[in-house]
Amino acid sequence: MSESQLLSRIRKDARRIAKRFNLRYLEIAPEGPRAKRFGSCDSTKTIRIRLQNLRDGAFLSYPHLVHTLCHEMAHLKHMNHGRHFKDLNTEILSWARERGIYCR
Repeated sequence: MSESQLLSRIRKDARRIAKRFNLRYLEIAPEGPRAKRFGSCDSTKTIRIRLQNLRDGAFLSYPHLVHTLCHEMAHLKHMNHGRHFKDLNTEILSWARERGIYCR
């Protein structure tokens, strides 16, 4: 799978999650390949996800990318890692798992 195909798939799943949880984001973009974090969500509501393994440059597994996506989407409502964030993140992951978006 190419980077553009991977981004297309993750963006499609992000739209489904956003619709279900009434979340608004500006963009889903790839994080730089050398970024230490797996993902980020900034004040402009841009979500960035690192697609590649730092060691060998191979793409991370799709379940790993979706896990990161769900985490960052929960930050659209809660910018910290408090109880409300954790509850929403768990709810998003469960919903995504039930629909076959996230399987781990």
